[in-house]
Amino acid sequence: MVGVVTIGYGHVRSWLPGSLDEADLQLRNRSDHLVALADELATAGVPDGWVGDAAAAADARRSRVLDGLEHIVAGANAARGALMVAADEVVGLRHLIAEAEALCLRHNFTISDAGTVVDGGRPGPVAPSQAVAVAQERATIRAELEDRVSQILRRATEIDDDLAGVLGSVERGEITDGGADSLTDAAVAGLSQGAEVLGVPGPPPDPPTDPGAGEHGSDSWWTTGDDRVMAALARDAANAADTIGWTHAATHLHHYLNNSGDDLTVSPDQMMRDVDQFRDKVEDSTADEMRRIAAEAAANGSYGRPVQFSTGWQDHYLGPDESKDWYYAMGGVQYAVTGVATVHPPVHPGGEPRIEMDYQTHVFDRYNWDQGKSTEIGPITIDDSQLAEMHRAGVAQEFDMSGSTDTKHYTGDVPQQGESPSLPDPADNRDGTRTDPGREAR
Repeated sequence: MVGVVTIGYGHVRSWLPGSLDEADLQLRNRSDHLVALADELATAGVPDGWVGDAAAAADARRSRVLDGLEHIVAGANAARGALMVAADEVVGLRHLIAEAEALCLRHNFTISDAGTVVDGGRPGPVAPSQAVAVAQERATIRAELEDRVSQILRRATEIDDDLAGVLGSVERGEITDGGADSLTDAAVAGLSQGAEVLGVPGPPPDPPTDPGAGEHGSDSWWTTGDDRVMAALARDAANAADTIGWTHAATHLHHYLNNSGDDLTVSPDQMMRDVDQFRDKVEDSTADEMRRIAAEAAANGSYGRPVQFSTGWQDHYLGPDESKDWYYAMGGVQYAVTGVATVHPPVHPGGEPRIEMDYQTHVFDRYNWDQGKSTEIGPITIDDSQLAEMHRAGVAQEFDMSGSTDTKHYTGDVPQQGESPSLPDPADNRDGTRTDPGREAR
């Protein structure tokens, strides 16, 4: 992997973390062997009772040898640190590749070894009335895949450059022992120079969205009179929704009618606090990742090593039986959990491993309207096709909704299959809701 000038998608697709882990293991064994010689080196060359110029010269020589070994140990452990980080990054990279390939499979696209996205066409016939919408949808998916390929190659280049940079520093003797007084301290100093502190990854790239109502403001102006009347009615409906406690539905509808198209931030914590089914789904996905990481740690002997993870985007439908507020606010959503986890071996043989984890939950959705449904808010009924028409009329505008929790921490046993971990409760953030004492009237 190191030293490749141009990295192609086909090359990256074949990357595996195993060879990096094996190189790390070999360096660790050699470093541990040298560190084990620390006590012997400390007394070597200075027998009890030996004094004089020869004894002083022998002691000075021993000190120079020990200092040289400290730099060797520091360099070996810097390389180890870089290899560990690269291996973890390759695992994350493979998740991104798997997500892109899965998206291809769902929609009959392929990605060539050169990184070119190839459209295999929508399976089955397309009705003439749907041709434009289907073409728009496939163009959106293609653009999303091209963006993912670019991100994958950019991240792969960063991984390669980072590892090559540390190994180059080791080769040039640029790794210091940090002023170490022992081989153990030199190993720690070297490791810190080779391994950056892994942070919690951000959300995955935005998932593809359906075409929605079409082009904003594409209707002729003289056909939009009834849409302006309907927009006023929809604003009344949003106010009514706020009155009966559907505060998020009201906020999102008002944002749509404000016609800016700006992104809107949503709170996954509020969603999990209000909708038990959604919280259960997120926790189940998190537990699956914990078990996967623990199984890999047991198989690879990588206990004690921080590992970044991402569930990738997962689907959940916030139905009216779960929460009418969130149903009208978002409906079908995508969520992902990302984090950094460290697995520790069982305290007793046959026991459960323990895991330390910092993580975030992310959500994403596109605010647009499905055909064939209607919304009843108090005495007001609005058909979703009428709401979609407002976007084409230019009196309202679709927008993206996304948000992330603060970083949370969990320490405990790895849950068994079918069990959920006792994760921290969602933050009780009620800003802007009817239960927020500081909420301003609309």
